[in-house]
Amino acid sequence: GTPSAACKRVPKIPNQEQPRAYARINNEETSQLLIDMLGELMRLQQRAAAEKNSKARRRLVMGLREVARGIRAHKVKMVIMANNLDQYGAIDEKLQDILNLAREEEVPVLFELNKRKLGKAIGKTIKISVVGIQSADGAFEQFKKLKKVVAAFG
Repeated sequence: GTPSAACKRVPKIPNQEQPRAYARINNEETSQLLIDMLGELMRLQQRAAAEKNSKARRRLVMGLREVARGIRAHKVKMVIMANNLDQYGAIDEKLQDILNLAREEEVPVLFELNKRKLGKAIGKTIKISVVGIQSADGAFEQFKKLKKVVAAFG
């Protein structure tokens, strides 16, 4: 059933604390795996786009709305969220939605990179808050290792 409006309000995460420390593995190796995987998936996605290969599944989606939609549609297999999002109260609610959805759908969430690094990993000059992996084709080894890392902390 749907929770009543009263319990829908998500408590704000206090800024002093390490945000969601449970999900921060803060491990060089994990960050590198993540950067490798994202870079590779992005490269493959762009190649598919260049070949006008309409059948190619999108490997990555980015942005709060796209990622939330992807989780709901059971398309997103892993979420990478920037670890420096807690400065802004305003987007907490949308992020919390994604975290809740991910938990319900048992989608692993990683908080290894900050927004700038996350953007850079997928070849963007803009800062990116959240990326959803829809298909790990071409970077499955990294994907598998990352899943293991998350499971160990889950």
